[in-house]
Amino acid sequence: MLKINRPIFKTIIVILSLLILIILLISPLTKYAIEKYDEKYTGRNITLDWVYVNPFTGYLNAHNFNVHEFESDSIFLQTKNLSINISLLKLFSNTFEISELTLVQPIGKIIQSTNKFNFTDIINKFSKKDSSVIDSLSKDGMNFNLLDIEIRDGEFHYRDSLTAVNYFIKMQI
Repeated sequence: MLKINRPIFKTIIVILSLLILIILLISPLTKYAIEKYDEKYTGRNITLDWVYVNPFTGYLNAHNFNVHEFESDSIFLQTKNLSINISLLKLFSNTFEISELTLVQPIGKIIQSTNKFNFTDIINKFSKKDSSVIDSLSKDGMNFNLLDIEIRDGEFHYRDSLTAVNYFIKMQI
C-alpha cells in the first residue's frame, strides 16, 4: 500500500509546486508581456512599475501605469494605481467582462487639432473597416462589458490647438 501512495504523493507535490510557481511568476510575466507587446496591440508605449495578478479571482493591479502619446515620449494617460476585476466565469461564454475598473489619481490629456484628437489612432486601431467582419463577430464572437468605473482624485486636461482653448476637470473624493 505504501508503494501505491508514493506515486500519488509525488504527483500531488508536483501539481502543488507548479501552482506555487505559477502564482509567483504570473505578475512579473504580465509586466513583461505588457511592456513587450504594448505597441504591437495598442500602438502606444506603456510603462509601469509593478503588477500584481491573481489568476484565481481575475484581479489585476498596476502601479504607476503610464500610456504615452502615439510615437512620442509625452504622456497621454498616467495613473498612480490601476485596478481591474475581470469576471473569469464569463470568459467561458465568450464574454470579456470587466466588473470593476479603478483609476487612482489619473492625469489624462486630450488634445484636439482640427477634426482629430490625440486618441484617434486608438479608435482607428480597434475599429473594424469591413462590416462583414463586424457581422460575423457579433454572431459568434466575443462580447465586451465594462460595468463599473471609479476615478479617484483625477485630473483631465483638454486642449484645442486651433482656438487656443485649455480646460481641465479635476475630480476629488
